[in-house]
Amino acid sequence: MAASPIQYLLHPLGFGVRVMQWGGEGPAVLFVHGLGSHAEIWAPVASALAAQGRRCFAIDLPGHGLSQKGGGFSYTAAGHSELFAALLAELGEERIDVVGSSLGGLFAAAFATRTPELVRTLTLIGSVGLQPLAPERRRWTSEYLAKMDRDSVATRLRNGVFDPAAISDSFVEEAWRMNNSRGAAESFAAIGRYYAEGINDDMQVERLAALDGRVPLLLVWGKQDVTVAYQGAVEALPRLARATLLALDDTRHIPHVERPEVVGTAIALHLDGGDVGILRGPGVEVTAQQ
Repeated sequence: MAASPIQYLLHPLGFGVRVMQWGGEGPAVLFVHGLGSHAEIWAPVASALAAQGRRCFAIDLPGHGLSQKGGGFSYTAAGHSELFAALLAELGEERIDVVGSSLGGLFAAAFATRTPELVRTLTLIGSVGLQPLAPERRRWTSEYLAKMDRDSVATRLRNGVFDPAAISDSFVEEAWRMNNSRGAAESFAAIGRYYAEGINDDMQVERLAALDGRVPLLLVWGKQDVTVAYQGAVEALPRLARATLLALDDTRHIPHVERPEVVGTAIALHLDGGDVGILRGPGVEVTAQQ
């Protein structure tokens, strides 16, 4: 039976952050969602890992979900890195495995490169931060953050998956309501300014390479990702020690929703120091960099 989550509010750096937790014993794993999403996106993978004996913590990033919104927070890689470190202290964890998706992957990578002593392993899924973003992409993201009507939210979420049916109507409704709650517009405007003015200063490949394998890295990508191109992961891999790339056919930007079984198994193997290569098969490619 899949583990059911509990929820609570913590205040790292004095900022209210909602935490969903699956499992009560075992090594801790932190899950970081992408732009405009929220913690429930991790439910299929987190519940499966918890059933295997891990404690899985998925948070709503500041400005998202049921976490605090508005001013008083730096919506940057540095700001999120500081928040994650403070969150670990509130959770009572000395080190943690970190899994990040899309923009949350950039923040997760920045946390690992800034404070590698706090991170056991790192998993990046369709992550921003491996290649600089073109001006058109940064402008497009900044502009869409001002468009949070229900249809726009649904379109963006379903464009992120190969089969639109993978995103339920209830998840769309939840995201739409959360993304229009008090303070959300101010938060998204701040994130939009970060995209327009500062995000390319926070690219992570050089910083990850400088770790020289101290934090084992798993990259998970949909080969049909139209949001963050798979080719960026292919080009980054040779520069990263102790890194593995799991590539999935007929999959776009949210593999943990589209292919939760294989993604969950890959993460479990990665956390245990196992060989993700055993998952190779039709539609599943694995490339390891020693």
